[in-house]
Amino acid sequence: MIDRNSPIPIYYQLMCYFKELIEVGDLRPGDRLPTEMELCEQHRVSRAPVRRALTDLAREGYIYRRAGQGTFVAHINTSLDEQLELRMVTHHDIRWLATLEQAVYLWNQLHPEQRVRLNSIISSRNDFHHTLRRLVAQGKAPDIAPMDYVWIHDYAAGGYLASPETLDGRWTRQLGEGLEPLVRQGNEMEGRLYGIPVHADVTGLWYRRDWFEQAGLTPPRTWQEWLDLLDFFARPDVKQRFGHRYVTAFPVSELGGEATINLLIPFVWGAEAVGASVGEAGGTLEALLPGLQEALRFLREITIDRRKTLPPDMADTPWWDFPPMLSQGVVPMILGGTYEWPRIQEDSDWEDEREVNRHLGFAPVPRPSLATPSVCSLGGTSWAIMAQSPNHDLSLEILKLAASQELSAEFCVENLQISPFRAVNQRITSAQHPWLTLIVPLLQCARLRPQLVNYAQLSRVLQDMVYRALWQGAALEETLSHTARLLRVLVGQAH
Repeated sequence: MIDRNSPIPIYYQLMCYFKELIEVGDLRPGDRLPTEMELCEQHRVSRAPVRRALTDLAREGYIYRRAGQGTFVAHINTSLDEQLELRMVTHHDIRWLATLEQAVYLWNQLHPEQRVRLNSIISSRNDFHHTLRRLVAQGKAPDIAPMDYVWIHDYAAGGYLASPETLDGRWTRQLGEGLEPLVRQGNEMEGRLYGIPVHADVTGLWYRRDWFEQAGLTPPRTWQEWLDLLDFFARPDVKQRFGHRYVTAFPVSELGGEATINLLIPFVWGAEAVGASVGEAGGTLEALLPGLQEALRFLREITIDRRKTLPPDMADTPWWDFPPMLSQGVVPMILGGTYEWPRIQEDSDWEDEREVNRHLGFAPVPRPSLATPSVCSLGGTSWAIMAQSPNHDLSLEILKLAASQELSAEFCVENLQISPFRAVNQRITSAQHPWLTLIVPLLQCARLRPQLVNYAQLSRVLQDMVYRALWQGAALEETLSHTARLLRVLVGQAH
C-alpha cells in the first residue's frame, strides 16, 4: 500500500488509504483503529508519518480520539449528491494541502447547507504546468491551483489567474499588509496580489549538527571553508568515525526540477551577479552571465574535481530523495530548503523540535568571501484562483479560512516552516521553538528568483545547462554562450 519510491509523502498515502476505507464503508462509524505502534508495524514506517496522518484525519472529522480508549471512526456525510465540488490540480509536493483540507472541513461545519468537497488531480511536478495549461485550453480549468511564488508572475501575466482584489478588495488589502514584505512581492504582479501564500521557505545548507559538534566544526561560511570541510569528511578515518558514504549531495539535473535552480542561484548572487534584476528595468541577461560563470566554476571544484566523494547517481536522483540522505547518515550535509524538514522527518526518529535542533543545523549557502553578504533564495507555496473557474467567490471564501493566521501558526509549528505572516513569525520565534528561531531570521537575507514570463521554460534551459556544466564537464564558455542564446529567444517571446 505504501509506495516508498513515490514523491507523495508517506503520511498522505496513509491518510488517503484510511479516507477511502471510511468513504466506501470498509471502516464504519465507531470502529476502532489500530494503535500508532500497530500501524507502524503493519505498514513498516516510522511513527512520525502515522501520527501526522491520524492528526490530519482527526482535523478533517474522519476520526476522533478517546483518552485511554483509542482512535475511532467518526460519522461523516459521504453523500456526493449533497456536496459542491471544488476542483484542484496539484503536484506530488502536497504537504501544504492540509491547510486547504482543514479549511474545507471548517467551511462544512459552518455551512452544512452548502457543503463542499475537494476533487484533486495530482500530476507529477514536471508535468504540472503542462497539465494545468492543457485543462485551461480545453475549458476545464480547476477552481484552485498551488503556485510556487516564482510562477505567479507568469500565470498572472498570461491571464490564467483571478486576483482576489477583484473579489474582495478590503480583505485582500488586509492580507497583503500582514505578509512579510518579500513574500508579498513574490505574490504580486504589477502591484496586484494574485497568490494567497501558505508558507515561505529559504534555501541553504543542511548539515548534521551532532557530527559537526563532535568534530569541533562549524558550518562553512565561504566557498573555501566548504571545500576544506568536504575534504575533511572525505578522509577514511572520518568516514569510519561517522559512518557516512559521501561528503555532500545536491540536484544537478532536470530531475531536480526547479529545486536545481532554487538551490544554486544563491551561488550566482554570491558571485555578485544581478540575477534578481534580470526581469526589471535595466536588467540584462548579459549582466547575469559573469556571476553565473564564476559560480559554475566553483561548483565544478565539487562536482568534477571531487566526483569520487559524491553519490555516483547524483544526476539521476530526484529532488525528494536528497533529504533522506541526511537523516539516514549517508552524507553530513546537503544543499536544500527549509521546506524539506517533513521529508527528513519521515525517514528519521526525530519527532520533537528540540531533538531536531540537536541533530540538524541549517545555514545560508557558503559565499565567495566573508566580505560577500549572505544570501538565500526565497520560495514558498501559494493558492491561486483560476480565472476560468465558475466558483470564484466560493473559492475565495475557502481560501480566507485557509489563510487565517491561526491555521498558519498551527501548520508552521507542526511542520517547522516559516510563515508568510509577520505576526505569526514573531510569535513562533521563541525559546519554545529553537528550530524556527534559527530559520525565520534568514528571511532577512533572502532574495526572489527572477519574476519573468516564460519562467518555467527558462528554468528548464538553466537546469540543462547545470547538468552539462556540472556533471558532464562541458566547456563553460561554450555552454554559457549556448544557454544565453536560448534565454534571449525565450525572453524575446515573452515580450
